[in-house]
Amino acid sequence: MELTGVRTAGSSADVTLDSPTSRQEQQIRSLDYVKTIGTRYIIGSAVRTNSEGRESSIVIQYYDETEWEQHFKEAISNINGAYPVRENEIMLSEDALAQLGITDPTLQMEIPLAYSDKNGQQQRTFLLSGWFHSYTGTGMAFVSESYCTNAGYTLSENGTLSLTLEEMPGDFYQIQKDITLNDDQYFEGSVSMSSSNGSMMVMILLLVLFIVGSGYLLIYNVLYISISKDTRFYGLIKTIGTTQRQIRSLVKMQAFRFACIGIPVGILLAWAVSFVLVPLFLQQGYDQGRSSMDAVVFFHPAIFILSIIFSALTVWIACNTPAKAAASISPVEALRFQNFAPKKTKNRNSTNGGKLYVMAFHNVFGIKNGPSLYFCLFLWELSRF
Repeated sequence: MELTGVRTAGSSADVTLDSPTSRQEQQIRSLDYVKTIGTRYIIGSAVRTNSEGRESSIVIQYYDETEWEQHFKEAISNINGAYPVRENEIMLSEDALAQLGITDPTLQMEIPLAYSDKNGQQQRTFLLSGWFHSYTGTGMAFVSESYCTNAGYTLSENGTLSLTLEEMPGDFYQIQKDITLNDDQYFEGSVSMSSSNGSMMVMILLLVLFIVGSGYLLIYNVLYISISKDTRFYGLIKTIGTTQRQIRSLVKMQAFRFACIGIPVGILLAWAVSFVLVPLFLQQGYDQGRSSMDAVVFFHPAIFILSIIFSALTVWIACNTPAKAAASISPVEALRFQNFAPKKTKNRNSTNGGKLYVMAFHNVFGIKNGPSLYFCLFLWELSRF
């Protein structure tokens, strides 16, 4: 969800400031809670008319290295080539390529482009330095720093500072107090899910506690039911001299053997679900890679390692109480224990159930082997005559 928000916004930056002065830029760079500072220019746009007569525009921009590498790359995917370096190079999004009618792009291919910038209408042929997939739905083009320098673009007139802060939204309110703005200036900020007021962390914590509690109760109940069914067994082995400590060790050893089988199998199943089934369903459910929420799988070995440790500790803790219960079973109690399941009874409601022939019918056919039993009794009575 955080990745979706970044892709929809087109940047991972928290705050932007248009047309900053040199003094404002120096003040912002001196703030200790500002992590990264990127620079972007809006160069101009190229308006295209398709075969159906509809107009679409390609926004032409410039990003410095910080803005491209740390703020923008997270919002795009399928990057081919590299950011423009020379004045005649250009980088396009897949939407921009489609608007230009290019279906099979290649590096360094010629891109004739009619566009407008601060100096008016321009007609120029660029070399394609790369392309990428964006999620904003608009055509995007990027030019080099040398193009901006030769065209006369400056930060105070045409640029925007893009900032990431240590903590949102607290630092967003603080920077508005620390930096004095002009009348036509304002900080534009977006509070991402990762920098919200802690509600996301509370939800994650509650989810983790729910999973831990469910796992503990599941393992505890399985072990407890298993030991309850073996009450007679544990009582009998006590009669031959087995101590309570040995019975507890026996129960824990059984749980350990089951864990050695169950945990690896569970990890393999989790791997299959996480890396095969989930991406497959997401790929089908989110427009097969065109949506801002893609089937992106983030993996870290610590997740599986912590899962193994958690499962092992849960088994060890959950088997303590059943092990004590098994060790405390007395031989006398075990000998009295009969593990018979209660028989099911069936209630019948009828208007003629009180008649003798109905009662006789249910008595004969309502029990197992009833007809054969009563037939034998009938033959025995018959033989008496």
